Amino acid sequence: MSTRDSGNIRYARRVALRVKPEEIDNFLTKMRNEIFPSLRNQAGIRRMYLLRTPGESDFVSLTLWDNKSYADAYGSSDSFTKNTESVRDMLETDPAVTQFDVDLHDVNTEDLPAPRTALKKAATATRKSVRKLRTKTKKKSTKRRMDD
Repeated sequence: MSTRDSGNIRYARRVALRVKPEEIDNFLTKMRNEIFPSLRNQAGIRRMYLLRTPGESDFVSLTLWDNKSYADAYGSSDSFTKNTESVRDMLETDPAVTQFDVDLHDVNTEDLPAPRTALKKAATATRKSVRKLRTKTKKKSTKRRMDD
């Protein structure tokens, strides 16, 4: 993997969220259907991720921005306040915001297929493996019958 300059991505915001376990599905729906779509309209946003500790109810919303000014503008906007308030009742604690300068950023897009392409390839490979296994099993079964 190469190490490149971060391009336009210069700043990151991390919002740590502890979701009530019984609210996880509602939280994910809200993030997917309302909050992330509203973030797409913010000036200077480049990437959005929602990360989750495996098997837990701790999440991190990570957003990458062109620069600190754009991130700060969103952080002090009505949109951020509205988004935060829309999930507040689903949280066990107040969200904790941390901001970072992005010193390095690299996406290895040259060697990775797009997610849908990767899923299609995996599904095709699985179907082929299953067919091959069935054929192999069928041949063994036929051979056993012939040997008996």
